This record gives sequence, structure tokens and C-alpha cells, in this order.
Amino acid sequence: MSSPENDFIVVNTKEDVLKERYIAGADLVGRYGFPQLTPVYAHLEDVEPVPFNLVSKEKHPKNCVCHFFIDDVRFERLWNNPSKYMDILKNFKYICSPDFTFYDDMPLALKIWQIYRSRALSYCLSQAGLKIIPTVGWGSEETFDFCFDGLPAHSTLAVSTNGCFSEDGKECYRKGFKEMCRRLEPIQVVVFGSQIDVDIDVDIVYKSSYWQQMSERLKKR
Repeated sequence: MSSPENDFIVVNTKEDVLKERYIAGADLVGRYGFPQLTPVYAHLEDVEPVPFNLVSKEKHPKNCVCHFFIDDVRFERLWNNPSKYMDILKNFKYICSPDFTFYDDMPLALKIWQIYRSRALSYCLSQAGLKIIPTVGWGSEETFDFCFDGLPAHSTLAVSTNGCFSEDGKECYRKGFKEMCRRLEPIQVVVFGSQIDVDIDVDIVYKSSYWQQMSERLKKR
């Protein structure tokens, strides 16, 4: 439940350029006040993955899950104007949280801002009636102090293996995956991309990444 003081959001910038309206009514949690997302159990059998940049071309959206494991430039427009895309996204069975990218060599403020944007936009979309699968992202172990805030426990969660196939990348992925499971105890994890083995007992569903789908299309040509 949201607390009364969070039901009214003070807009601190002219014409709300920081999009504070996205978190109206949210329960703000953690050190940085990320909006708390609600758990979901997603039925992902026979559900096809579709990246956000291709949603307008999808002919059978009710059998698809939209994801944002693509370059940020391809979905920044959703942050700027979510209402413009709401009618399209409402046709999809599930929507994964927008995955705003952050890297370990970024300033800490930017990492926090990127995660905040993911939570805020996800909360906004969920309030509009979309079925949101919360997306989880992490970096080095120092990001564990905040990168799981606002995510629900006992839920289906979404992650990606994009960019994780160096030895360091695999190790980072495994550490973060285990920490995610320890803190959030997901009932299911949907992984977009190629498999990276993790030594943990959790239900994992694999879906093709955008780059895997592009590679398959090129092979067929």
C-alpha cells in the first residue's frame, strides 16, 4: 500500500521535466526512494519475445512479451512520452520493465538515475493496466546496495545475458544472479539471450534476444 505522503507528488520542475508524475501514488522504498513494483507470475509458454523497437510491426501481440534489451536510443522516446505508445503496448501479453543501461565506470549518480528511471516508468505503465515483468540489472558488487531496491519478492523477474560472455562478464552475471535470488527469491526468471549456467535452484525460462533473432533472420536470407 502506498503511504498518504506519497499519494501527492510535489512537482519540482517547470512542466514536470523530471517526470515526477510517473511515481504518483507509489510506495517509495530504499535509500534512494525507488517506486516499489508489484509481483507477477508470468505464463511464458509459447510466448514470443518482441523488442520495443519492433512492437508496431507485431501482428500477434497478445502472444508476445515486449522487452527492452536493446540499445537505449531505441526506447528513450518511451520515457519522454509513454502515453503515445500505451495503446500499442496494451495489446501485449506482458511488458518487461525498460532496461536503462548502466556501466561500472559511470558516475554513481548516473547508475542510480538509470535504475530509478526503470522503476518509475515501470510503475507508470503498471498503473495504466499493463502487465509488467520487473527487469533486474546489476554491475559490480557495489551496485548490490541499490540495484535490487523497488523490485518485488516472489515474482517472475526478467534478466538478459547481453554482453556477459567474457570471463569477467560471466562471473559478474553469476554473482548478481545469485544475489538476486537470495534477496528476492523469485518464483521464475525469464532470461533473454544465450544460456549462462548458474548453480542455483530456480525456474529459468529462456527467450531469444533481439540479436539472436536478427542473426536467425540473416541466416534465412
